This record gives sequence, C-alpha cells and structure tokens, in this order.
Amino acid sequence: MHCHLTSSWPRHRRTGAILSMELVLVIPIFLLVLFSIVEFSLLSSARTKISDAARHGSRLLCISGRTHDEVRDEVHRMLGRQLSQQARVHIDDTGEPGEILNVDIRIPMKNASPDLLWMTGFSVRNRYLRADAPMAREHDVVATRVERL
Repeated sequence: MHCHLTSSWPRHRRTGAILSMELVLVIPIFLLVLFSIVEFSLLSSARTKISDAARHGSRLLCISGRTHDEVRDEVHRMLGRQLSQQARVHIDDTGEPGEILNVDIRIPMKNASPDLLWMTGFSVRNRYLRADAPMAREHDVVATRVERL
C-alpha cells in the first residue's frame, strides 16, 4: 500500500510578495544612508572652504597690510556666491605688530547643503558652520600704508 502525502501548499512559491516586502523595508534605510553621505560630504566640503578662506584672510592681514574691507571682499570672493550669502566675517585686529589677529567666518548651513535629513531630526535650519584663524601680525600696518604712498 502506497500512501501519497499531499500538501495544501502550492508547488511554486510566490516570491514576488516577499521581494516587495524586502524592498519596502530596505529602500528607506538605503535612502537614509545615501542622503547622509551626500549631506555630510557637502557640509565637510563647505567647512574646508570656510577654513581656507579664514586662514587666507588672516594671512592677508598679517603679511600684506590690507584694510579690513579688502580682506572681507577677498574672503567673500573665496567663499563663492553660494556660501557667501548671509556670511558673517568678523575681524579682530589691533593693528600692532606682534599682536594676535583673528578672522572669524560664520555661515548658515543651509547655504552649504539642502536639508535632506530633516525627517530624522537632523536639520541644517538655524545651524551654522564656523571657522576662525588666529595669527600673529608680522609688521606695522601704518608703516606699510605710508610706504605704499
């Protein structure tokens, strides 16, 4: 006597529904990782550009004896049109040789990156990127300006 066992399950499984469910679970995680990489790389690139601009502005003040307005214009030029919107460039400088001067730059993060991660709780709104570059002045500003004349 042979007994055949039969199952109520169909012989071929429905893999479409399983793949759809996996896709629904994986896509948000993939997009979160992708958006994070894009946003943080844009912010990192902007931070480097701001640091370079602050260092260049301090160096101009230390060595060339340019005026504060000329240094601000040069810093804005280095930042570019996108980053320099609403940028605040503050210069602490007494003009005395040997004193520490500082160029401080502060820009809104929204100038550097779109707000891709707002849904996760990390928003660039009302946040700022900041860089400063303190340096010692190497010459007398007044003497340099007199030499130019």
